[in-house]
Amino acid sequence: MARQLGKLDQIPRTPLRDTVLEVMERELRRSMDGLVVTGSPRPYFMQYTLRRIHALRLRAAFGSLLKSRETTSSQVFADVRVGSHKFDNVMDGGLDVRAEERESADWLDAPDDLDLSALQVCLWKLSQLKFDEAQQDYYDHRKAQVTEYLRDEVEAFSHQEPIVHREELRHDSFPRAAWEGTLRDLSRRFLQHPEIHDPAITLSADRVHRWIATSEGSRVVTEDLYIEIGIGGWILTEDGVYTEASRELYVRSLDEVPSRAALERLLEDVIVELGELQKAETPGSFIGPALLAGQAASTLFHEALGHRLEGERLVARGETRTFAHKVGQRILPPGLDVYDDPSMARFGERSVWGAYRVDDQAVTAQRANLVEDGVLRGFLQSRTPTSAAKTSNGHGRHDGVQLPTARMANLVVEPRPGTAKTWAELEAQLVELARAQGRQHAMIITRVRAGETTTASYDFQVFKGEPAEVYLLDVETGKRRRIRDVELIGTPLSALQRIVAFGGESELDQGYCYAESGSIPISGIAPAILLAEVEMQQGSTTGFHEPLLPPPFADDGSKGRTADLRRRGRRRRA
Repeated sequence: MARQLGKLDQIPRTPLRDTVLEVMERELRRSMDGLVVTGSPRPYFMQYTLRRIHALRLRAAFGSLLKSRETTSSQVFADVRVGSHKFDNVMDGGLDVRAEERESADWLDAPDDLDLSALQVCLWKLSQLKFDEAQQDYYDHRKAQVTEYLRDEVEAFSHQEPIVHREELRHDSFPRAAWEGTLRDLSRRFLQHPEIHDPAITLSADRVHRWIATSEGSRVVTEDLYIEIGIGGWILTEDGVYTEASRELYVRSLDEVPSRAALERLLEDVIVELGELQKAETPGSFIGPALLAGQAASTLFHEALGHRLEGERLVARGETRTFAHKVGQRILPPGLDVYDDPSMARFGERSVWGAYRVDDQAVTAQRANLVEDGVLRGFLQSRTPTSAAKTSNGHGRHDGVQLPTARMANLVVEPRPGTAKTWAELEAQLVELARAQGRQHAMIITRVRAGETTTASYDFQVFKGEPAEVYLLDVETGKRRRIRDVELIGTPLSALQRIVAFGGESELDQGYCYAESGSIPISGIAPAILLAEVEMQQGSTTGFHEPLLPPPFADDGSKGRTADLRRRGRRRRA
């Protein structure tokens, strides 16, 4: 007997991927036909996304598991567009939506067991709220069109061919017990170092199952695995600054999780580095030439260039549109190409954190050519049309709550053949630059821990990087001296124009990027770059003292900070 559309008691309850898509498709049809208010615009496009995340969180220190939690959670997302592809409810490319503050944000939970009747109820409830919000946004957009000249708007939403992409979904268990044992055992090493504050070894694993259905006919099922391992701690310097050392690993399969021996080596690296940082000095501030290794250079390109090539920033009223009018103009030195390719799954022997096959708007991942031989050619595009492109190049991404916008995935900076220099040549040129500027020191930055930037027109156009490993190079003696507690600062156009040379071997940088559409996994690949000038500022603003009591496992019966300083002195002499 044929099933009657919309009868919830007849919806199959077996949590198979096709059945989930059938439920999403059924509710899409009901919503597209039934969300009608006389005299108001109707939906012309809708999308449902279901994410089911199997997550494991482990954290160990001092031989103990501080956290061991394994969960499965599901969340739905709905994009409701009213009006037409030419004009709809989304203004400023959706950068100012702030979805987490709206009523619909309270109705994103989906059944963890994927009960299909409950899933359809969740979609129904969320659709109604999203439709109400879309109606209000549509009229706000109309009002802005009357009172303002929205000069950078082209159309509202791109036309894209629907796709069907289905991957097998696995439900393998994580080797939780083995991982717990490894982390617990390795973390006992911190018991030998009471001078290290808040040490931890962490492991996070997320298996993400994603279903997408659109009113255009796209049907997508994907699986992604993300495993992040971190080892780190803090040391208090003589001048009262807590300084961090850490190692992070990002892999995409269980087979890539490092062995116990490899993790133990990373742990020892962190301990040694903390000892070096405790003795290191801070210059306070610095200006002069600098050589950035590939990982550090990747962060600079991400903050100074990548965010400013995201398409929505070309149409949003609150953005400065740094590169909007520079297509066809030189923005980097000759010999450098820049592209973003989410379809790149590996870099050498390592998996790439930002890789995916289909973006969050059901568009196939595509390589976006951004800069060719130093000349700007294009932008990252979601389904928001811009003056540069009318269709998406597969870069619409989000965290499952915010509206998808154009974001980086795997940003690659690549030297052209015959244009790169060796590291030795770059270091020699660094010394020449410092001497020509009459400076005693140059700077070498090998790792950067984090970065941030602002692109809004109401604020200063700057970026900042937090170096994790940085050295001052004495121009006369050639000696390196490790420094700490500094931040790399600059303005984007100025920094990019100060690139005077670059290397040939690239390095991989991975992590999470936080922007208007939420936190997403990204990767960056870049060669070393030589900058004619960088500016550094001191990072810390507050000094701290040692705790009044030592950690319980290191208490020898003495009391107070004086005894603690005696213990630290004995360790240094040893």
